[in-house]
Amino acid sequence: MNEKPVQRFGGLWNISFGFFGIQIGFALQNANMSRIFQTLGGSLDDLSYLWIAAPLTGLLVQPIIGHYSDRTWTR
Repeated sequence: MNEKPVQRFGGLWNISFGFFGIQIGFALQNANMSRIFQTLGGSLDDLSYLWIAAPLTGLLVQPIIGHYSDRTWTR
């Protein structure tokens, strides 16, 4: 395969709709995370750090994964 495939509107729509479903699933899971953190021993004062850990990890990890996945189409 020498050329990159062209992404059409339908493909972009399906990807966006799929990620929307994933976000809904994460929101449902996160609705109970404060209670789960407390059950696991987290104090009320530490909940803000626990809540920010996942978005910060995504902020750091996703660009790295994107960088390497963008390079898969070239030598």
